[in-house]
Amino acid sequence: MKIKSFLVALVGLIFIVWSCKKEPTYQGVHDPEVIKNYRNLSTPVSRMDSLSTVGFITKQKLTELYELSSLYSSNSNDSLMREILFPQIQSYFLEKDTLNWKKIIREMDSLNVYFVEIGKMDFPQSDSLVADSVRKVNYHVRYFSKDRKLIDSLPKSAEFILKKEPKKFKHEFVFYFTNFKGGFTPNDTISSGVTR
Repeated sequence: MKIKSFLVALVGLIFIVWSCKKEPTYQGVHDPEVIKNYRNLSTPVSRMDSLSTVGFITKQKLTELYELSSLYSSNSNDSLMREILFPQIQSYFLEKDTLNWKKIIREMDSLNVYFVEIGKMDFPQSDSLVADSVRKVNYHVRYFSKDRKLIDSLPKSAEFILKKEPKKFKHEFVFYFTNFKGGFTPNDTISSGVTR
C-alpha cells in the first residue's frame, strides 16, 4: 500500500512540475509607434567596414522588416495603418518585388503572429564586401501570439543585395532583400543533381 501511495504521489509531483514548465514567451519591446517609423535608410560606406558590421545591419534590417510585417498583418481591419506600412515594407525590396514580402505576410496571417524575434544568424558565404553582389543569410525566426506565447520557431534563409548609391561627396549602401526561403541555404554553391 505504501508503494502505491508513493507512486501516486510521485506521478502527481511529476505532473505538477511538467505543467509548471515555463514556455518561451516574447520578452522584447514592441512599440507600434516606433515600428511605424522604421525606414530602409542608407548606410555610409565608412560603417560597412567588416563582415560583422554587415551581420549586425542584416539582423537589424530583418528585425525591422518582420516587425513592420507583423504590425501590418495584425492590423488587417485598419486600412489607414496598412496604407502607411505598405510603402515602408516595400522599401526593403527592390522595386516591383511584391512576391517575397507577400509570402511573409501570408505566413504571419495564417499563424496570427503579433510579435517576432530574429536569432541564430549565419552567413553561408564569407566573401568580401562587394557592391551589388547577392549575399545569403541563414537565420531563425520566432513567431509569437497576441498573448506573447511562442507559436513556432522556423529556420529561414534570405538573399540580399547592398546597392551602392553615390551621393554628393559620399558613397552609401542601401540594403535590399531579393529572396526569402524556408529552411537554410547550404554552404556549398554546387547545385545538386541526380547521381548514379
